[in-house]
Amino acid sequence: MRKPRPSAPAPEPTEAQIQHEAYRLWLEEGHPSGRDLEHWLAARELLRHRHGRAPAAAEAHRAPTIPAA
Repeated sequence: MRKPRPSAPAPEPTEAQIQHEAYRLWLEEGHPSGRDLEHWLAARELLRHRHGRAPAAAEAHRAPTIPAA
């Protein structure tokens, strides 16, 4: 019997896809100035989520929280 092959990770969104999504977010929010990086990062994460990618590496490797005693 064949073992199922692990599926390859979904490709990262392209720069053009991120640009388009960031622009859409900017339009939806009423064209605010000075938030270009915020829109870019939000667009990238949104597209990653849509394509079945895990959150960014910084999020995936966050240290676990220890409950207070």
